[in-house]
Amino acid sequence: MALPIAIVAILGLTVTFLVVPLRTWMAQRDMVETRSGQYAAYEEVNDALQDEIDALRTPEGVRQAVREQLGYLLPNERRVPLLEMPNASVTLPARWPYTLVASIVSLRETQRSGVEQGNLDTYDPTRP
Repeated sequence: MALPIAIVAILGLTVTFLVVPLRTWMAQRDMVETRSGQYAAYEEVNDALQDEIDALRTPEGVRQAVREQLGYLLPNERRVPLLEMPNASVTLPARWPYTLVASIVSLRETQRSGVEQGNLDTYDPTRP
């Protein structure tokens, strides 16, 4: 009768002192791997941000950032559109709000034809 109790006690001690710590260690190892990956990603982001900060500390970097983000042009530069407006047919229903859109499209077409004929000038923010 003492032998089964001893076997159960040994199994209980084995589970308590070997299996549970082993499972905990494996879970912690997985968590450390996950956190290491996240840390590496944060380091990459920080390095990229530091490179951007270093570039913005130079006058050339500031000019480039203003040009890219705000669309700033130097006084001797001119913006040239690369694509022309597509010729799309506009057939909209004759009820609100489509009448408003049709009116806007009609106004734009009239404005474009006026510019092409030389009767109208396009808006140029660099000219007073």
